[in-house]
Amino acid sequence: MKTPQIDLKELEKFKEENFKERMDFIRRYAEWLKKTPNKTWSRQQKDLVNP
Repeated sequence: MKTPQIDLKELEKFKEENFKERMDFIRRYAEWLKKTPNKTWSRQQKDLVNP
């Protein structure tokens, strides 16, 4: 069986894009938390943890 060729530059680019997307999500979520009442987001967290 032939091993697949892995393009390390392409893999590194994918890794960087993935990191940027995650950081963007974290920033947007943090902004949402700041402007959303505690009761609203804590209820969502409760529903997520205790379905």
